[in-house]
Amino acid sequence: MRIDIHHHFLPIPPTYPDEPYQTWLHSNTKVQDYADVQAIVAAREDAGLDMAVWQGEYYRHHATCVARNRSVQQAIQGAPTRIQAFVVVQPNHPNACDEIERGIAKGMCGVGELNPIAQGFSLRDAGFLRCAEYCARHEIPLLLHVNEPVGSAYPGKVNIPLVDCYEVAARFPELRLILAHWGGGLFFYEMMPNVARTLANVYYDTAAGSLIYPDIAKIVHVALTVAPHKILFGSDFPLKLPPTQPASVTWYANQIKAHLPVTWHDAWFGQTAEKLLFAEKKINRTIDPPPLLIRGATSVVALVERIPAADSILLGWGITVTANTPWWHTIAHEMMMAGHSPADLETVLQKVREL
Repeated sequence: MRIDIHHHFLPIPPTYPDEPYQTWLHSNTKVQDYADVQAIVAAREDAGLDMAVWQGEYYRHHATCVARNRSVQQAIQGAPTRIQAFVVVQPNHPNACDEIERGIAKGMCGVGELNPIAQGFSLRDAGFLRCAEYCARHEIPLLLHVNEPVGSAYPGKVNIPLVDCYEVAARFPELRLILAHWGGGLFFYEMMPNVARTLANVYYDTAAGSLIYPDIAKIVHVALTVAPHKILFGSDFPLKLPPTQPASVTWYANQIKAHLPVTWHDAWFGQTAEKLLFAEKKINRTIDPPPLLIRGATSVVALVERIPAADSILLGWGITVTANTPWWHTIAHEMMMAGHSPADLETVLQKVREL
């Protein structure tokens, strides 16, 4: 099956008055087009694809997310051919997981597209962590909006630190995590073996890639070198690719195929996505967090979350763990940066073990 993992159902510009971010995205835009179900099916078929997967627009309010999900469910029921959709939620709303459950029960096949900055949540918020754990436990794919951390500003570009996405993968190794827009370049770091191990269950879609990486041959070459088995074709239709032409899936799909060895066509254009979306699921399985080993290589973020009393011990040594502390900061690293000796580290570890 040939799949476009990243479409949007946008027959008209969104008109939710309490969603100003979306209003900005659709105001005087030069790259956004609009398409009803018939146009979406035609674009997909013209590109030789079997299925389009609708991603949610990132809405800040739970009620807006629910309204979007209901309209999408209704549209899919009347679709003449293969269309699937992800559930969009406001993770910090207490009913977010209930909305995911309802959407999956209605035949939706994932959660996304979630955008922490646009929706006003953090990847460390209890609400998001609850949703991520739910998706991991039920083997539901979760797609996050990610963009490159450098370069110029443009509508839709937000500050989502790549290290935060890395942290999600570290926290939930069984989560089927998809990072949109080439993962903001995170896959480049899979050249590091320890990073590749942490990101083993992370995948990257190609949505809107030609707007950021116009040298498609080069980005395809890098992906083939680093993580060829983890790339999912996504067009971001009905985005205009290229911006000078009406929205089309075909142009972008052909640009990628032109630089992709035939041996990888099936994987990038459907096989990998099909496994993520439709593999047999083990519902209601229990995922217990691994035991926290107290050692120098232990993450200080994980330590304070799992053993809150450890925070006061760290503070006594001049180490402050905040919402901005990277996940990879270890006890040993923090002790070194605070000017303490290896012997001091052993003292701290012993105090924490006694808690």
